[in-house]
Amino acid sequence: MWFPILARLPFAIAGVIAGWFVAEGTVRFDIVQLGVSLVMLAAFLAAALYAPTILRWFGLTRDR
Repeated sequence: MWFPILARLPFAIAGVIAGWFVAEGTVRFDIVQLGVSLVMLAAFLAAALYAPTILRWFGLTRDR
């Protein structure tokens, strides 16, 4: 049952970030938390998608 941890961890991090800007318990907090979660998801997916290219650009992997 490791999936719930993977699903809750981004929301926990997004909740901390949203708490810096908006008071907890308001509707805006939920909206900001969702927005931060979506930005984090997009950043993680982009990093995973472009990781080989970025690593090759920095010279950390060999070309095949």
